[in-house]
Amino acid sequence: MTHSSTVTVYTTRRDRGFAHALAAGISDRADSGPHTADMSLLENHTSEHGRALVLLPLGGVDWQVKELSALEGSVLIGDLSGGHSLIRGLAAGAHTALNSQLPFASLLDELQTALNPNSAQPAHDTSSLVQRIRLRAEEFARISSLTDREFEIMGLLYGGSNVDSIARTAHIAPTTVRAHIRSILQKLGVHSQMEACGMLRRSGHDTRRYPLELRIGRF
Repeated sequence: MTHSSTVTVYTTRRDRGFAHALAAGISDRADSGPHTADMSLLENHTSEHGRALVLLPLGGVDWQVKELSALEGSVLIGDLSGGHSLIRGLAAGAHTALNSQLPFASLLDELQTALNPNSAQPAHDTSSLVQRIRLRAEEFARISSLTDREFEIMGLLYGGSNVDSIARTAHIAPTTVRAHIRSILQKLGVHSQMEACGMLRRSGHDTRRYPLELRIGRF
């Protein structure tokens, strides 16, 4: 990774451990590594500090004007819960946005490319990225709208269970299971259980309604 010493990783107190891990991973692939700084210092970032790598907290960031002006050429890292922040940051001139839900080694690979000073991202790629994030964030919101019981049934469907099996596991009648499935499909805006399971997989949730430890895929 080229010029890693000119990278500053901005983060919140909650995500400081992850930020240090990213910095160490970058350092392992180069002669020297970046340093970390509190997110509150982002508004003071200038080109003299090199590239900004901004690790967004869960739910994203309510960007201030000075922070947005400091995002020119930066690399954003966040998940779908902060999709609105990623999109606004890209509109403010961020170089790219990376999915924090990628397996760690894959995330480092993506960072290596994004932080390469010789890499350039055409405008149409940024536009496509914004569209993907927007669509994925909408799916995330739909999945999050499910009740706990609906999410439990969604998880069982994802695991391959049929209506009768779900009824026995959840201790409810098969007719109730079917009613829940109809509600799930309606809330997700899909027409089949297969489409619903695909949306669950893309949403960044596991079947226990918690973010996955290792998530698959880019935005």
